[in-house]
Amino acid sequence: MVLDVSPQAQAPRAVPTVALVERTDRASKRLLEEFNQTVRRPDEFGGLSAVARLLDRLAASERRTTGSVWIPDTNARLAPSGLLRGAFPDSDIYVIASQYAEDAHRRSWLRLDRSLTPAEHAVVVDRALAWSETDRSLSDILAEFGPPSVMFGPQDPNRPKTLSYATDDPSAPVVAFHLGSAQADPDKGAGDGTSAAVALLAVRVRDDFLDGWELTPSGLNRFH
Repeated sequence: MVLDVSPQAQAPRAVPTVALVERTDRASKRLLEEFNQTVRRPDEFGGLSAVARLLDRLAASERRTTGSVWIPDTNARLAPSGLLRGAFPDSDIYVIASQYAEDAHRRSWLRLDRSLTPAEHAVVVDRALAWSETDRSLSDILAEFGPPSVMFGPQDPNRPKTLSYATDDPSAPVVAFHLGSAQADPDKGAGDGTSAAVALLAVRVRDDFLDGWELTPSGLNRFH
């Protein structure tokens, strides 16, 4: 028997580090893409539970290197959003999806379709609450603040949805405009055989009843 004692034979096999990193990066990108698609239209991709599972997977994939941990609905039992979700049942799924997305944005997992400049963001933050003391429509929001950073819900302008405005700064507030049916029974339509267009019900700058939320007159009517 002939033994190969050459340096090449004695050296341990190199671990294909570059290949492993590339595969990990590709998997992370696919996971982020899946999350960003699902959180925008959760009703089409398995519901809110699918969004939560993807957040868990994102946290698990980063925990090995950053120690990042995602805890769902950290303050849901105390936050005003819990009460408001029940008041707006037809837009509930997009209200919650926008909050999941806000959690993701703080961890740089949310892909923005439009990143506001600091000046643009300051205008939205400063004006959103007072501006929403009057009933507003989807077209009003777009005309006043421009395209959203992310839209949660269908493109159909007559369907409930949430529009969120954010910057690339994960620590900056995410301003969310929640649109839904202005009447308690959206199936009744507008009274002429057509479906009623959605109206702005509430704006969220932060989860604080005193200065973080504003309900429009249509939103207040949902509590009656």
